[in-house]
Amino acid sequence: MMAPNAPETRPSPLRTAASLLAAALWAGLVVLVKRFPPDGRDHGDLGQFVGRLHPLLVHGPVALLILVPAMELAGMRRDWAHLRSAAGWILAVAAAAIFAAAFDGWLLALSGGYRGRDVTRHLWGGVTLAAVCAVALRARLGRGTGPARAAYPLLLAASLGLMVWTADGGGAITHGDGYLTAKMPPQLRAWFGMPALPAKPAEAGPGVPGAFHAGLLSADPSNPAFYPVHIAPLFARSCVSCHKPEKHKGGLRLDSYEQLMRGGEDGKVVVPGSPWASDMIRRLKLPPNDDDSMPSDGEKPFTPEETQMLDSWIAAGAKGG
Repeated sequence: MMAPNAPETRPSPLRTAASLLAAALWAGLVVLVKRFPPDGRDHGDLGQFVGRLHPLLVHGPVALLILVPAMELAGMRRDWAHLRSAAGWILAVAAAAIFAAAFDGWLLALSGGYRGRDVTRHLWGGVTLAAVCAVALRARLGRGTGPARAAYPLLLAASLGLMVWTADGGGAITHGDGYLTAKMPPQLRAWFGMPALPAKPAEAGPGVPGAFHAGLLSADPSNPAFYPVHIAPLFARSCVSCHKPEKHKGGLRLDSYEQLMRGGEDGKVVVPGSPWASDMIRRLKLPPNDDDSMPSDGEKPFTPEETQMLDSWIAAGAKGG
């Protein structure tokens, strides 16, 4: 994956100016991310509107970056040598597009109310990938047999590995941890040295110990065990993907009873004994197209019966198990 042989030449003023501009833009992005990190609060509709283009912008650079090494390798054949010249242009477009996607991702994280480990990891992965691709492009444009030319294949390989790592972080934000491997066949998991998935617990049915007890809990939302049996599974299904330690929109976490009752950046979301004063109930009853509606991000909405069950639990004191 070496650049074509060429005599040593001095860098042109245009190339030098382009390199300086790229370095300045990347440094500016780093300053923005450090100065204005995602804080879990919404910051305006315009930023969210532009930021929501991130899923559209990010897939193009991925395809282009994968194409570059394929063209470099194919261009090693004499009759396909022209592909290696085109690979430089593809890498240049990919580097610019990755920078745009990283900037737009920061805008989405900041404006959309995101915060958490997964968000930070994905954001800095994109910023770093933009830098590595720019350096790889600069190395590829280097002439002769100097260190730049020798570093190009390593930088290209590093950019591909970093892209996979960053994309995995994006998948964790969108679909939750373990989304890629959740349905992996046991034999394939063993081949990769991954632990086996825990067996799913059998559902309680007629004659199964605990079934009658669960039925009693369904009729008694004031029982402290009502929360872990009925309420927590609803949050796990429809809410926790956006409100967990690694990613909590609005500073709100719903992965435990204690975090639920603590509330978020805007205060309490559950007021025990007062469902009409609980912001969670208000949001659940909003039309799906309302920006404040919950759950968001395409998660499975609560049915009217589930919302009523949550309402009854709050009215009965919102006790935890």
